[in-house]
Amino acid sequence: MKQYRVLFFLAALLLVVSLACGALSSPDPTQTPPPTKAAPSEPQAPVDPANNGSQGNNGSSDIVTVEDQNKLYLFEIPGDWTYESSDLGNAIYSDVYMYADTWSSPDGSAVIEGIAGRSEGFDFDGTTSTRVALDMLNYYYSYTGEEGDIRISETSTAQDGSTRFDWESKGGDYSGISWFEVRGARTFLMWTVNWGNGADQAVLDAVDHAINTYQAQIQ
Repeated sequence: MKQYRVLFFLAALLLVVSLACGALSSPDPTQTPPPTKAAPSEPQAPVDPANNGSQGNNGSSDIVTVEDQNKLYLFEIPGDWTYESSDLGNAIYSDVYMYADTWSSPDGSAVIEGIAGRSEGFDFDGTTSTRVALDMLNYYYSYTGEEGDIRISETSTAQDGSTRFDWESKGGDYSGISWFEVRGARTFLMWTVNWGNGADQAVLDAVDHAINTYQAQIQ
């Protein structure tokens, strides 16, 4: 009789655990996107791809105009900065497809990057876009790849209506500025410049020039 009681108790316990796991795994139909984030990846080191067309000037430091792959914006940088396009897919959100355009200084001390995302099935609003921007800062630009490293020192609104974050990494020796906005209703764009705190003045001047010449391309 004791054995039957033990077996009955174990069966009941397994049933309770199974029901609890099922409840936890059921999605909340009222939850606003974005969905669960993927595990952080290691920061991507700049590469040196062959310059092509408008994205470079054959190693010359002459100023050139560059634009992202989908022509959402353009700005000016020295032609010897390297360019890389990356398909980020659904790395952060299951229903937001993202890609990146990245320009790196020759010494690797500064990076200018635009990350754009196209939502599937929902419109970005003010709350959602701010949350996406914060997640991207923690995922792509933090020293640890996790929340807590990036410290935003100032939030402001730019003349073009985009939101600006001035930030620095607590664990890394670098700082940055990010602007984010929504194009239409379903395209999210964040444009970021970040630099090592020991970067040469010439590199910082190039970053300033890129910021001052940035232009949104309205489609």
